[in-house]
Amino acid sequence: MDYGYQLLRHVVQQVFGNLGQAAHLTLALFLAPLVGFFALGRSMGMGLSGPIGGGTVAMGLLLILGTVVAYCWAAVGWHRYVLLEETGNGALPPWHGARIWAYFGRAFLVGVVVVVAVVGGGIVVGIAVAVTQSASLAIVMGIGLVFGASWVATRIGLVLPAAALGAPMTIGESWAVTRPVASQILLPLIVVALALGVTQQAIVLVFGQTVSPAGFGMMQDHTILSLPGQIVNAAVTWVQILINLALMTTLYGNLVEGRQLN
Repeated sequence: MDYGYQLLRHVVQQVFGNLGQAAHLTLALFLAPLVGFFALGRSMGMGLSGPIGGGTVAMGLLLILGTVVAYCWAAVGWHRYVLLEETGNGALPPWHGARIWAYFGRAFLVGVVVVVAVVGGGIVVGIAVAVTQSASLAIVMGIGLVFGASWVATRIGLVLPAAALGAPMTIGESWAVTRPVASQILLPLIVVALALGVTQQAIVLVFGQTVSPAGFGMMQDHTILSLPGQIVNAAVTWVQILINLALMTTLYGNLVEGRQLN
């Protein structure tokens, strides 16, 4: 059976077969920052925070820091649940401070590598489009750049579950261990991206509302989501994050720990 298909099936089973436990471990940590930013935006919109100043900026920075900690905490909890069967006693996963900060460091490093790769790829795309003056080529190469970034992130992303477990792994080691299945990784990336795109378009069709705010002396129509739509979209985003984490967890379990794919 094709490895890419096995990988995709295992990831889907891992997420949807453990959705209740995933919610138990990660949902509160995922929602808390969203609620915080929503409350901050509401208070600013209602004038409760006064003019935008030091206090508002400080609150925003605290929320950003809290979001980083919450998401790393949730990710570490999810990795450890899948690989170690570690569960929490309440609505939160166990706190592993050293592992969470290590995870943040590795995630930051992965982000830097991906940004560098995207900038390099973007330069190539820009040159190619400038030479050919082809809109179709720009679209195709732009899509390829997005998938390329996801592919690179996945190839080097095994450092994340490794950090969650406290196991040493470098970017180079992650890249090397995924080399035998490098091309097969594309299948789950493409299928997940297409499924997410279709789902998001369906959400817009069902819950989208067209508004026409005045801007620069003219009316500019755009679509926003109703409150139920925002809730559904947040749920879809949560599942997407779980799937992305599950992909790296599955690759780590299979390629590093020698676990079999279902």
